[in-house]
Amino acid sequence: MNTEPTAAELIDLVVAVPGVNGIEPGIGTSLRALDARIRRAGSETSHFGLHVDREGCRVTVEVSLDHSRPVRQSVRDIQVVLRNALGATAPDGTELEVRVQSLHRG
Repeated sequence: MNTEPTAAELIDLVVAVPGVNGIEPGIGTSLRALDARIRRAGSETSHFGLHVDREGCRVTVEVSLDHSRPVRQSVRDIQVVLRNALGATAPDGTELEVRVQSLHRG
């Protein structure tokens, strides 16, 4: 039985990736989160900084990274963590978009 992870669980997984300072929501995911809550959209999981659209086959997460690791490595690891967490609950071909909102010296 595959259960769908909650937005909070996905965020916890992303924040645990080395090099991630935290979730840093942009205006796009913030508006989508508000819209999904208002509409109570069943195919979407939204939280400020994270948007999962199963019908659109797209996951967007916005993060702040530090310089402890190369940016590409952190982004790749975030995508792997999300793909593993979503597993069979995400349709084939789901696009995982990681938006790096800021880089901080650690």
